Amino acid sequence: MNLSRRIRIVLWIIVGVLTGLVAGIAIVVIRFQPLARGYVISALERRYESKVELGSFQISLFPMVKATGENLVFRWGGRTDLPPMIAIRRFTVEARFVGFFRYPKHIRKLKLEGLQVHIPPKSERSHGVSSGRASDAPFLLEEVDADGTKLETLPSNPGKQSLMFDIHQLHLHSVGRYRPMTFQATLENPKPPGLIHTTGQFGPWNQDAPGGTPVSGQYTFSDADLAVFKGIMGILSSTGSYHGEMDRIEVQGTTDVPNFALTTGNHPMHLHTEFAATVDGTNGNTDLHPVRATLGQSTFEVTGSIERSALETHKEIDLQATAKSTGLADFLRLTVKAQNPPMTGRVAFQTKVKIPPGDNPVVERMQLDGAFNLNGVKFTSPEVQQKIASLSHHAQGEPKDTDASDVAADFEGYFHLRNGTLRLPQLRFEVPGAHVSLDGQYALPSGNIDFRGTAKLDATVSQMATGWKHVLLKPLDPLFKRDGAGAVLPIRITGKRGSPSFKLDIGRVLSRD
Repeated sequence: MNLSRRIRIVLWIIVGVLTGLVAGIAIVVIRFQPLARGYVISALERRYESKVELGSFQISLFPMVKATGENLVFRWGGRTDLPPMIAIRRFTVEARFVGFFRYPKHIRKLKLEGLQVHIPPKSERSHGVSSGRASDAPFLLEEVDADGTKLETLPSNPGKQSLMFDIHQLHLHSVGRYRPMTFQATLENPKPPGLIHTTGQFGPWNQDAPGGTPVSGQYTFSDADLAVFKGIMGILSSTGSYHGEMDRIEVQGTTDVPNFALTTGNHPMHLHTEFAATVDGTNGNTDLHPVRATLGQSTFEVTGSIERSALETHKEIDLQATAKSTGLADFLRLTVKAQNPPMTGRVAFQTKVKIPPGDNPVVERMQLDGAFNLNGVKFTSPEVQQKIASLSHHAQGEPKDTDASDVAADFEGYFHLRNGTLRLPQLRFEVPGAHVSLDGQYALPSGNIDFRGTAKLDATVSQMATGWKHVLLKPLDPLFKRDGAGAVLPIRITGKRGSPSFKLDIGRVLSRD
């Protein structure tokens, strides 16, 4: 046998072997596809205790393991009466050959397109501890990219809206078995509109109760326009941290609105808050622990609960607000259009705040019920301050004194705000020499004032006058002198905020005993 023939035989043998090998590989691959598909479905069903549906699926083993699939659906406990817990339009899996054929399988990268996550309502979840521990997971994900994810939590009440998060960017990275995954995400906040950037840790996934899945991290939220809420203006930013489980997240942070304003006053002011809150991440409802707020130079606290999206979805908001001896002028600037606040001094208050549902601006719908104290009050209008000073000087029997600079008033009482009108049923104020009790109302938008009451004065009516008026009024002193006071005068205060009119109510003088 010559050399050339031997070479041809060897070549034919090699070709035959290669052909057989290729055919064998083809047969293995053809048979491996349905086996791999079945394995994927079985593994996912065991891991998430859900009924799994899978559309098309392809897998290749060389030079690295790569699999793609479409229309992957996880149904919570096999239920079809709820939206699927997870729905994925398309996924791509990449793994190193050695890592893929070990236990648990190491998935180097998972890319998810069109991911939708629906968290069932609390009434539909098990409250037990998950039986599917991380140690039982047949695979370990090293990296996950899931841009364009939609996360929706379903309400217990079918009549309520679900809570939806549009997550523009989402990247997760595994730090090892039995450990949560780290993540970076950018999601859209619907109202006020703006982007939230957050990093943190998520998991391990609690398959029996997804709302019990641990989560923690930090966030930033900026350039949120508050003008989407009628009656409010300003651009909000916020930073903070959070930890807990999905259905009970403890949040600590700050908010900053350099140009906060109400449309009724339209005077931008700096509003800063430091807050702690408990957020139900499955429905967005928030319990406010004392929120410490600073408006301009004045401080106050707010507590209460806010149902998610209450302002824009016509739900009632109920809060409690408290201030202990803080600046008065800053609060007045919010509500009055005048360049200068009508009064200066210190204020303490405690009030319930209710904002009923409706389409009117927030300020018009706001309801307040509470009590207050004002100390050291002076009026910025020279005319009004002069009238208050004149009342004090006359009440002390010093009618010739015209100095208004040293007279300050103290107020206290209860208040009720409805439809932009402030009702003060038991208003009391004092200036040196006078104790005044009033009942009336003050219209915030128009500034109209209408109060009636009595003024107890240290001086008699004749001591409040000079010259011939002093002599003429002397016989009238007994008519007004009562209750240990020099004079008790029925009075009425009407007019506008900047120019009130103080009058003696003659009809009440003549009709009383």
